[in-house]
Amino acid sequence: MRCCLFYHDWRRNAIFAMLKQEAVMRRKRPIYANTYRRRRWVLFGLVVAIVVLALGGAWWYFAHRNPRPNVTRYPVLGVRLDQTDGDQDFAALHKAGVSFAYLKATEGASYFDDDFAFNYQHAAGSGVALGVYHFLSFDSTPAKQAAQFETNVGNDIGTLPIGIEVGYYSDYVDSPPPASKVRRQLAQLIALLAAKYQRPVVIMGTPRVLAVVARVSPTSPRWVIAAKATKTATYWEYATAKLPHGPAAEYRAVVFTGTRAAFAQQSNKTVR
Repeated sequence: MRCCLFYHDWRRNAIFAMLKQEAVMRRKRPIYANTYRRRRWVLFGLVVAIVVLALGGAWWYFAHRNPRPNVTRYPVLGVRLDQTDGDQDFAALHKAGVSFAYLKATEGASYFDDDFAFNYQHAAGSGVALGVYHFLSFDSTPAKQAAQFETNVGNDIGTLPIGIEVGYYSDYVDSPPPASKVRRQLAQLIALLAAKYQRPVVIMGTPRVLAVVARVSPTSPRWVIAAKATKTATYWEYATAKLPHGPAAEYRAVVFTGTRAAFAQQSNKTVR
């Protein structure tokens, strides 16, 4: 009888011991499993972070690099400047490979660029050839715009053709003025500036706008603002980006589409 009782006690204790051990194991398993899952998520998060940083770095590089067109084909590099670019160190620009700069002077019949005078004076002796340009307004007469240019610019027109930028602004972006008005305004302004300065003009704009004014002064050089050059462009403004070398700021970068010798012939031309 005692043996039976002892056996049953032993069996019961063994079962309890097994159940207790199994319970302990159940409590331990989730700890190990949770640890494994945490490590897996940490690893996954690190991989995602590395990928995001790599993609972000690649985006920043391609967004801020200067996509300089082929130097052999387009050896003459320039920039277009207005008061948003601030005061410039033209010696540094020349050292960075810039051969010419166009300064915004006036717009319409009332605007004069705040930094024009400073930049024009400080470009002297830097080796950077200068041109100046006017932004055409559709809201004032060509005569008033020519007067605004002459009053503020005087004879500080540089050595390159005078630029006239044509573009749609404000409400004209969605509702452009009639093409006939654009052509008439531009033609009249060209005639007035030519009479005053005996200097040719370069007509600046996007391919869309240049197509509208294609029949205006067809012998005048064109300055195209586009990601790709056009066959008729003499100047190609290809990007707003950092220069390949030099200052860290971004510039509206331009290339002359001809040779250096052809560019030299752009200087101090007169209207005949």
